[in-house]
Amino acid sequence: MQDNNQKYTRIDQIPEDYFANKKINGSYLLIKEIGRGTFGLVYKAKDLSNPTNYSKDNFLAIKLMFVPNIKNENDRLREQEVRDEIKKYSTQIFNPRVVKIQDYLQWDNFLLIVMEYVDGQSLQDMLKEKDGTLTFEEIIYYFSEIALGLQGVHDMNMIHRDIKPGNILLTKDKKIKITDFGISHVKGFVYEGGSAKRTLKPSSPGTPRFASPEQYIESDASNDDKISFQSDIYSLGVMMYEATTGVELIKINDSRLFMPKNDRDRKDKNTYLLDQSLVAEIILPSAINPTINKSLESIIMKCLEKNVADRYKTANEVAKDLKAIGRGEKITIKKFRNEPYKNENIKKFENENKKFTNFISSFINTKVVPVIVCIFVILVLFILVLIW
Repeated sequence: MQDNNQKYTRIDQIPEDYFANKKINGSYLLIKEIGRGTFGLVYKAKDLSNPTNYSKDNFLAIKLMFVPNIKNENDRLREQEVRDEIKKYSTQIFNPRVVKIQDYLQWDNFLLIVMEYVDGQSLQDMLKEKDGTLTFEEIIYYFSEIALGLQGVHDMNMIHRDIKPGNILLTKDKKIKITDFGISHVKGFVYEGGSAKRTLKPSSPGTPRFASPEQYIESDASNDDKISFQSDIYSLGVMMYEATTGVELIKINDSRLFMPKNDRDRKDKNTYLLDQSLVAEIILPSAINPTINKSLESIIMKCLEKNVADRYKTANEVAKDLKAIGRGEKITIKKFRNEPYKNENIKKFENENKKFTNFISSFINTKVVPVIVCIFVILVLFILVLIW
């Protein structure tokens, strides 16, 4: 391989199919690019090390991610975390609803994950084809299958942490495959070298729109591992909400909370607006789509409870209720609370939010704004006179 890929430092800089027909350590042949995201490229590939796998239709998928540019101790820890999670995941035995990882390695300045190849499309692609919504029957089938796949992940003591339509693959015979465990998390203890080691909290919250409230707050609160399996259930609820309404649950805009990492950041940046996912009351799906099945709406809202204690306890419970209403059976769900997330750190962010909004209000009410507007108008008039 040529070394000229070293000049690239971001995925979006790499031309499409740049690595097509490249051999990886004599073991794998990259054929063509089949997907890309912010942090990685995915290639259709062949296994060169095993002649029995080198048949016409026996393909693999290989994800390429840059080895992090380590500038400090936090970068080093994050890079090690990525390697550890890949290693832990690749040794697990999952159910058929999860994409199997068969190898992981480093190639030049890339980390590679070798996975089962799924010949089909993502749930995200299917939603685009259907203008963002699915039928009742499609929602019952696909999301009960996704829930069962999540239960298989959770049974292995792992939390996916990035459940979203782009990470749900659909085979040509309509089977689901959960993929992309790049920020997954092993819960509780792992065993290394014969000794038990407690896992700490993850270092990043996941994709903002689909992340649960505790993934924001608890990721900054302490080193304790407070992220639960129910974080994935919240993400499942976001997907169902959007598939029934055709609209995003949360718009990512200036109201998104960017949490301060340390005291220095708090001094440098005092504009933190409280995140909608933490406090805002969720609009009922029926307010957007009046034809939604009421029992399905109850299931969705129970998945979307901000406080973990109010959500479904297991993904199996979600699958069970979805299949029940699909058969026309009645289910019993206590009235959803739709309450703000309860955490001692919320007050801190509410205070920051008030400081910022008060600052904006006082700025607008002063004479500074009219003066600035007048100066701007004068400058425009001056330029027009010169042009004339």
